[in-house]
Amino acid sequence: MNDKLKTLAKVIKPNITNEVVGDKLIITLSGTVGEPYWYDDDPNDFINEKQFKSLIGDSEQDIIIKLNSPGGDVFEGIALYNYIKSLSNHITIEVTSLAASAASIIAMAGDEVVMCTGSQMMIHEASTFTFGNKSDIKKTLNALEAVDGSLVDIYADRTGQSADVINDWLAGEKWFKADEAVENGLADSVKEKTETTTKEFYVNNELVAREINVIDLEADAIVAKVLEKIENNKVIATNKTAFEKYIKKGVNK
Repeated sequence: MNDKLKTLAKVIKPNITNEVVGDKLIITLSGTVGEPYWYDDDPNDFINEKQFKSLIGDSEQDIIIKLNSPGGDVFEGIALYNYIKSLSNHITIEVTSLAASAASIIAMAGDEVVMCTGSQMMIHEASTFTFGNKSDIKKTLNALEAVDGSLVDIYADRTGQSADVINDWLAGEKWFKADEAVENGLADSVKEKTETTTKEFYVNNELVAREINVIDLEADAIVAKVLEKIENNKVIATNKTAFEKYIKKGVNK
């Protein structure tokens, strides 16, 4: 992991959780890819195959993986990639902020890969430390070349890009913005920040809906009352201007 990714690893707080929402299993994978060392405070703060298996158990539900990671151990990333690919569940991987290095490998395993607005993906060549004579150095070089060949296979399978293109990406440590990841086949779509519709807002925020339905006031007064409720309860599903227009339109019918 290079210095930039090490810095990001300190910023991205570990969060490895699972929860059932409706008919889907939501798994959050935020943190470093790899196995913990003896000095790590919490061994459960790392993204790896063993941890992931414990999170899904014997679930047969569709799974949404919310991924945010600077990467880490390439072999652990490949192992988790292959495990996810082997599952019969439908897997959607949402890159919530960053999928870099080994984390980008994991992202490639999704049946559907979604980039959230503002998120990024980065791929690069494998790296390691080595010590020894020229024979030892050559062995390390051969090992790195083999790993890079495996990475090319994974990215090519997902994107349909040629090996030459992907090798150029790897050599250049290529960073992709959300839309660029989609354009290059690394992801399927970009998820916008504000997806909640006014209809969903009513359903999910009964307090505001009740105010609209039972209070017989002039349009402006209703808008003011609703916006006050929104602000007090910190539930804003859309921008205020659009919401005002919607309420006024409904009241004037």
